Amino acid sequence: MSGPGHLRAAILFSVLPVFAVGCAGQPTQMGTFARAIPSEQAMLLPPPGGPGIVSVIERRYDNAVAQDIYLKTSAQTPGQNAFTVQFFGTASPFKLSDNALTSTPVTEAGTASEMRQSLPGIRMTRSSFFVQNGYGPFGYAFGHGAGNDLCMYAWQQVRAPSGTISPLANYGSIQVRLRLCQADATEERLLAVMYNYTITGSVDAGGWNPYGEPQPVSPSIGGIGAPIYPRPAAAEPIVPVLPQRQAAAYTRTTLAPAVQRVATQSITSAITPVSNPAQNPAQNPGMAARPALPAANTPAESAAAVGVPRVTVPRPGLSTATPPAQPSLAAQAAARAPLVPSPSGIAANPRTTIPPASCTDVTSGTANACR
Repeated sequence: MSGPGHLRAAILFSVLPVFAVGCAGQPTQMGTFARAIPSEQAMLLPPPGGPGIVSVIERRYDNAVAQDIYLKTSAQTPGQNAFTVQFFGTASPFKLSDNALTSTPVTEAGTASEMRQSLPGIRMTRSSFFVQNGYGPFGYAFGHGAGNDLCMYAWQQVRAPSGTISPLANYGSIQVRLRLCQADATEERLLAVMYNYTITGSVDAGGWNPYGEPQPVSPSIGGIGAPIYPRPAAAEPIVPVLPQRQAAAYTRTTLAPAVQRVATQSITSAITPVSNPAQNPAQNPGMAARPALPAANTPAESAAAVGVPRVTVPRPGLSTATPPAQPSLAAQAAARAPLVPSPSGIAANPRTTIPPASCTDVTSGTANACR
């Protein structure tokens, strides 16, 4: 081989390693496309009051980053509560890859397909109300799951207005989906999660801005005739006050008025009154007779008139046997009155015998002298 041939061979062998190095690449590791990350690295956080984050799965694409943020659940409906968030407009971590994520617009057919995948077998009803949170308008649907579960599927797209998007400013978008089921929940409670979540992630690019241009300052600020108060115009206080717990009200069961009057009359009639002889005209002839007043209807008669059954309550401590007959008031008065003999009836009184000053009483044949 001549000298020029050796020179060409030497140049060829020295250039081959350079080409080999230029064609080499970094090894692809497992977990590069999908991996589990700590909860604090989630690009979207639920409200402070929950539900809490259980785990986060992140997927990298050529033009986007997606995260499945799984939430705590205690519902009986099969499936997992989760936030799904997608950030479009990121740079590809690989030079020779083809796994771009398609950014589909929000349509009725698209959300219906998503709901069938997330909540199979549950009939969902779309809400006809226009609502929006701090990131713009969103839509939602409700349905009843297993047991007493109430399920909600919500969707939102955060994107700048079409007239302001350009390759150098306001490009990129964020897609948010929420699948949430809770036992014994209300619509307000589930909607509160959609109203109060926070987007914490962003893309390190100068023109990436899915939120659009900031809103201008209100012209009323600093103007005349537009007072600003330290609290909102509504009646809602700045610091919410928890309602006081009301004590349980206990009611005492009482007898019906008619039955109670009959029972009282029965108890009164069972007690025999003791009358005063001085107030009895038969025993006291000197007492003037008073005119009799018309008798009023007793409670027992009134109760019988309205059809209330008569209830007899015996006196406490008395037996059910018939009580002994009480002596009349005249006999009681005669027994208590002292015996005073009249002047003309001394001899006729068989109870008292008064002998004369000097007499002789013969008893049993023996003479007894009176002294």
